[in-house]
Amino acid sequence: MAQQFRYGLYGVGRIGRVHGQIVKEQGHTIVAIGDEVLAAAEDAALVLDEPGIPTFTDPGDMIAGVDLDAVIISSHTKDHARDAGPFVEAGIPVYLEKPLTAELPEAFDFVEAVGTDRTLIQIGLQRRFDEALLHAKRLLDDGLIGPVREIRSILRDQFPPPPTYTSRGLIIDMGIHVADEALWLLGEYPSEVWARMFDAKQYASPVDEGGNTAFVGFTMPSGTIGRLDLSRTHASGYNNETYIIGTEGTIHVGRFAGYPGPIPVELWTAAGELHPASKTYHMTSLEGDYAEFQPRFHTAYQRAHEGFRRAVEEHTPFRVTQNDVLSAQVFVEAAHLSALDEGRSRQFTHSEDVKDFRRLSVENGLLT
Repeated sequence: MAQQFRYGLYGVGRIGRVHGQIVKEQGHTIVAIGDEVLAAAEDAALVLDEPGIPTFTDPGDMIAGVDLDAVIISSHTKDHARDAGPFVEAGIPVYLEKPLTAELPEAFDFVEAVGTDRTLIQIGLQRRFDEALLHAKRLLDDGLIGPVREIRSILRDQFPPPPTYTSRGLIIDMGIHVADEALWLLGEYPSEVWARMFDAKQYASPVDEGGNTAFVGFTMPSGTIGRLDLSRTHASGYNNETYIIGTEGTIHVGRFAGYPGPIPVELWTAAGELHPASKTYHMTSLEGDYAEFQPRFHTAYQRAHEGFRRAVEEHTPFRVTQNDVLSAQVFVEAAHLSALDEGRSRQFTHSEDVKDFRRLSVENGLLT
């Protein structure tokens, strides 16, 4: 019988509460709630129907005060390293929202401090658990479209972020999802990255992200060409889709279909015919107040938490870790710097050794 986990939540804004609701629905127990703002922790306890639960404003106090099987950390990005570090040191498995940290030098510092063991931290990059994208990756890995010529990942929100959102820029905070998706699907790292930012007309946001629309281009060492399309201005609704174009066919995931709608995974052959391996998945129909991305990825979040617990119980590596998100952060940092420099391309050189990766990133001008 599967273990019932005793969870701590630390950082309980919108996404922290979403995670809390999911693990409760899956039959697990929240035994502590923490946030640097005590009122936020107390309010989350009420929202999650946990009256009287212990609340904390310091990770160390939570560790000392409650017996935990795991912790979910969704605090402000700038506080991720500060908040996650004590739990890692205490040997408590951490589910950490993306990205790793707000600033790239601190991300390298954090990984160097905690190490690269893949059983310490699972990162909340839920696309790696999405049924539609997993099916697309199987089709890709089976060689059904031949070598990949081009990949294009599209991520468009309908609404601006809430006033409480903190951001270093649209490319860094929004783009990391599809940057990681491209790295995961293709299994290689870019060699060159470039980007431009724009302000689409008649758009107002409480948060300055340097623009509301961005196009990121990149090339892989294999010759694959890539593009990430990002915006907060898709007036018709949340739009997430991916094209993978090969020499012998095309995979298209998630054609826009409104809320809640189908999530098609279409495999088109060189003859322009729909391959029988194509499948259709479905968004989740949710009640009440929810974030605009939830219907599309609610099942992926559920599967991510199931995978996290399974890895903890079986002492196996997490599927997406601090090492993976560090690579994605360097990718979006290169794109962000390119956009600030009117689209001048930036070089990307990857290494599995974190200190060598840092040295190479310094040489490429991505950090000092």
